[in-house]
Amino acid sequence: MLKHTPQNFITNSGNKSLQSRLKELVGISKELKFLVGFFYFSGIKELYETLKELYENGKLQDEHIKILVGLNVDKGNFGLYEASKSIENKEETIRDFIESIKIAFTNEKLDKKEIYEQAEFFVELLEKRKLVIRKTKDPNHAKLYLFKTTETGAPELFITGSSNLTLAGIESQNEFNVEIKDYGFKDAEEYFDANWERAIELSTEDVVNAMRRNTFLRYIDPFVAYVYLIKNYLDTYQAKDIGKELISLMERKGYRPYSYQIEAVSQAIASCEAHGGVILADVVGLGKSIVACMVGKAMGKRGIVISPPHLIGDDAKTIGWKKYLEDFELYGWEVWSIGKLDEALQFVKNSDNIDIVVIDEAHRFRNEDTASYNQLKEICRGRTVMLLTATPFNNKPSDIFSLLKLFTIPKKSTIVLDENLKAKFDEYEDLFNELSYIKKHYNSSNAERRKKPKNITKRSLEKIL
Repeated sequence: MLKHTPQNFITNSGNKSLQSRLKELVGISKELKFLVGFFYFSGIKELYETLKELYENGKLQDEHIKILVGLNVDKGNFGLYEASKSIENKEETIRDFIESIKIAFTNEKLDKKEIYEQAEFFVELLEKRKLVIRKTKDPNHAKLYLFKTTETGAPELFITGSSNLTLAGIESQNEFNVEIKDYGFKDAEEYFDANWERAIELSTEDVVNAMRRNTFLRYIDPFVAYVYLIKNYLDTYQAKDIGKELISLMERKGYRPYSYQIEAVSQAIASCEAHGGVILADVVGLGKSIVACMVGKAMGKRGIVISPPHLIGDDAKTIGWKKYLEDFELYGWEVWSIGKLDEALQFVKNSDNIDIVVIDEAHRFRNEDTASYNQLKEICRGRTVMLLTATPFNNKPSDIFSLLKLFTIPKKSTIVLDENLKAKFDEYEDLFNELSYIKKHYNSSNAERRKKPKNITKRSLEKIL
């Protein structure tokens, strides 16, 4: 194991990272020449901040930074990767590089606020000709960083090695680079300059237009963004056409097809297909069991019902869930008591075609810290879930969150646009607690207790306004 790293070796281990060294050198350099695989701008905060400070202080000269790009970018199953491709035609080289920009800057890993800010800044440097980018005619895997500094002790130096100009390359992953200041600079610069002269100059206008029109940097009118969000939201909850056969089945079995039930069925099917489950939360007496059976029939899959014992029904199938399953011809479905979850779990494990789980009086499972909840979660795993309850919200927002977690992944949920359902419910819980405190203490005889509700209200209004 290497216990000592020479001063001119940069391995990104300990406190010897290329990131920190680049920050130092960029700050004292009057000219920079970098040969890299691809210039991602991917989270290099320190480099961005140093250059921004120099720019704002008028210390960046024309063509202060020359970036020679040796490779293109492509997208595979495991994310972005650099791709080498020999191209004789100049126009094709430019087209491929522009396509690389589109691929890199439409990738979700770069879709972050700090990347927006950094990329916008580098686009501005391109427009002002402080930054110039060229693409090598032939693929080039070399990594070379040349610095002409204002320091008399080391006016010229260069770094070469394995690190690319990405956050991982200059900070987090193991690399091997060497900094050389006492010899070789002239040869290294001649190598860079020779490749620079042979390289294909990229039109600033083409690069900037590609960034601004075809990547996440493009300007989106707030109204257009609003309409897009509304459309996506409505598409998510677009009702499904359940067809005439299901309505005909209801009528044959003596059920009146109320419009509110038909609408609930179509919306529930859409939710099950989009999110893997649904909460049916109509008040008592509006036919949640009927709706659930119609959804099960429409989806054409086998399932089980988990119910309180008094709602299971009799073996003659004249009442309860056994009657509903018979009426809606859900043959092969089973009804299990909530008191026999261990047996129900064993049943679904031994059956390879149980795709739907219906849970009646689902509010009984709002407490995640119970054995029954964990058994139920295992029963629901990988299956479409219908939760029936007239009281999904009992004590606090986490009651609903506990139910939702029976069919959706908290931090990878399709229910919300950013997929982080947990963060949303954390906000709801905090707001609920604040409102509960206000309600309890706003009119308190204790002056100190009255003061806090006023502060909470003021803070909440400031967030809204």
